[in-house]
Amino acid sequence: MLCVLRHRITGEIACGFRRNSYDLEYYGALWWEDKEAAEQESAEQLALSGHEHDSDWEIVEVGEERLKLFNVKVNNDKNRHIVLERDGKISIRKDIAPL
Repeated sequence: MLCVLRHRITGEIACGFRRNSYDLEYYGALWWEDKEAAEQESAEQLALSGHEHDSDWEIVEVGEERLKLFNVKVNNDKNRHIVLERDGKISIRKDIAPL
């Protein structure tokens, strides 16, 4: 199972800039191949992605299809935030740009 980080209070899935297999940068869910890698690398990745208080995030296992759905929903837009509810429902919260 793949692992992502979910905020304990808001349910937000941690996102940041990543590189795909073609070495192209995209904005999407931060993920790891397994829980051990997530435990070792998550604090650094959260900091690099601008997320604070790494203790507020929990490691959650997801299937590959769910990870792909997260990235489709965030649509390479850093103003979109994925929220994973406790019941498994996925929603998007979008930042409103200031005028």
